[in-house]
Amino acid sequence: MARCIQLVALLACSALAQAQSEAWRFAVVGHIRGGPGNGNIPTAKLERLTDELRTLELDFVVLTGDCVWGDIYPSGAVDGAAIRRDWEAVDKLLERAAAPIYRAPGNHDVWDPTTRDIWLERYGPLHRSFEHRGSRFVLLNSCWTPTGAAGRTPGMYIRGAPLPPEQIEFLRATLAQAREAQHVFVLLHHMLWWEDDAPWWRDAHPLLREAPVRSVIAGDMGPFKFSRLERDGIEYVQSTIDYTDRPPLVMLRNREESRGLLAALDNYLLVEIDGPRVRRELRVIEAFEGDTHSPQVWREIYEYDKGSFARRVFNRVNTPERAMTWLVRVGVGAAAAGSVLTALVVWLVRRRRSG
Repeated sequence: MARCIQLVALLACSALAQAQSEAWRFAVVGHIRGGPGNGNIPTAKLERLTDELRTLELDFVVLTGDCVWGDIYPSGAVDGAAIRRDWEAVDKLLERAAAPIYRAPGNHDVWDPTTRDIWLERYGPLHRSFEHRGSRFVLLNSCWTPTGAAGRTPGMYIRGAPLPPEQIEFLRATLAQAREAQHVFVLLHHMLWWEDDAPWWRDAHPLLREAPVRSVIAGDMGPFKFSRLERDGIEYVQSTIDYTDRPPLVMLRNREESRGLLAALDNYLLVEIDGPRVRRELRVIEAFEGDTHSPQVWREIYEYDKGSFARRVFNRVNTPERAMTWLVRVGVGAAAAGSVLTALVVWLVRRRRSG
């Protein structure tokens, strides 16, 4: 009897160990580039990030774009040598994570023929897919990409370009082959689904519904550093790190979007797969470094003119709706006062004439 109990316990421990060994994890990291200018690599921050990633014992890491500044929109010719140096510096730092790296390009990584060719030379196709332990990962290129020897990303496509027909066909074929996969994840840089009438909902989303797609994950900056929505059982997630320098105070005081981004915390996504179960964890970084989220910085942005007439007016009309309401009130009041004054002048003129 004792032997039977020992055997059962041994089998239970073996099953538990096997179940635990089946669990695996990966991380998704977006937007790690430093501030403007070639060679401005956030070395210390990337060292802290990659050291943390290494402790997680990841199966791999997916970078969702904007890993370098990319000499974007230079005054002269694009400096390909400087861009290569940036990639070499970033890749050297990423080795510290001790995990394979997969990449989807961002609009700083690929935006003209030079950056496109450097990417193809170093990392291969701009869109691709791979399989890992029964799950399929689809990496898309959401950037405007030149097809010839000239051209730069038009301003209208800084936030991404609709997937071209050949990439839609790639997505269709890849998902058709992945219908037996346990999980499917689609990763890209831009949030092509942000607008309700975006082409994504017409061209890409219907294809995702036909496969076991769990999540679509993007790494671009937006109004937030993290966002999430769910449609037809598919989760759309944005997870972003902002390693650029703090914007100038004048920009923070005058631009609502800049203030919103500064208030958000940098983050990346940790995903653990255990058979049919998927567990997602949003991990915050850099919260305890620097003074960005201090009361002093808040006062410098929001209360630098505390007590002034301008601040009192702003506090009364600090939304577009309120501003319009007050503008209408002032306009109506001015029109009414003008009418009264006009009537008074007319009355005085008539009275003088009659006298």
